[in-house]
Amino acid sequence: MGLKKTDTLKLFGKMTREEMNQYLESIGGLENGFCTDRPPIKDANFFDISEGWYSLVRELIDDLINLGWDKQTCQVKEKFGGLRFYINEGSDEIYKRITKAENDSYQTCEITGKPGKLRNDIGWYLTLCDEEYEKRKNKIKDRPNNVI
Repeated sequence: MGLKKTDTLKLFGKMTREEMNQYLESIGGLENGFCTDRPPIKDANFFDISEGWYSLVRELIDDLINLGWDKQTCQVKEKFGGLRFYINEGSDEIYKRITKAENDSYQTCEITGKPGKLRNDIGWYLTLCDEEYEKRKNKIKDRPNNVI
C-alpha cells in the first residue's frame, strides 16, 4: 500500500506550494468537507502546514483515493508537532492510512521534509531536522532574555 516514507523523499523531496497547487489541480482538487457546495480545493493555502510535509500529504491523498476515499477534506494542519488530517467519513483502512501518515509526520521535518524528530524545548512542539532545530535554538539565544 503506497510508498515507504524513505521512497517518498527520494521521489518527491520537498514540494513547493506551487508544486502542491499543481498536484491538487491535476487530481481535480479536494472537496470541502464542511461546505460541499464550494468549488474544489486547489490551493495549498487550505493546508495549515509547512512545505516539508507536502510530499507526505501528497502520498497520503494518492493512497486514500486508491482506497476509495471521496476526497472530502475538513482540515489539514499541524498540531503539537504532528500532522492532523481530518475527513468526514471513510473505511477502517482509510483511517489506518491517515494514522500512518500522522505518525510518519513525527519523523519528518515539517520545514525541509528531511528526517526529523519531535522537539519540545524551544517553546512549542515542532518536528524538525537537526539543522532546522539548531536554527530555531540560535534565534532564541539571540533574543534578549531568550524570549520566545
